[in-house]
Amino acid sequence: MQEKYLLSIKETSDLFGIGQHRLRELVRDDYECKYHLMIGRVIRIKREPFEKFISKVEQI
Repeated sequence: MQEKYLLSIKETSDLFGIGQHRLRELVRDDYECKYHLMIGRVIRIKREPFEKFISKVEQI
């Protein structure tokens, strides 16, 4: 999983220790699509931009 660029909600949840419900809320608030991508109805998290986002915020 270390080499994947796009992660599913479950993979992101397992990797970062954030609940799937909270991740879906974060994606819903990401209006500029900075760290997520929609492939049809499937949500994919862009790993590197999401890591940068996580490192900047103090509270989720």
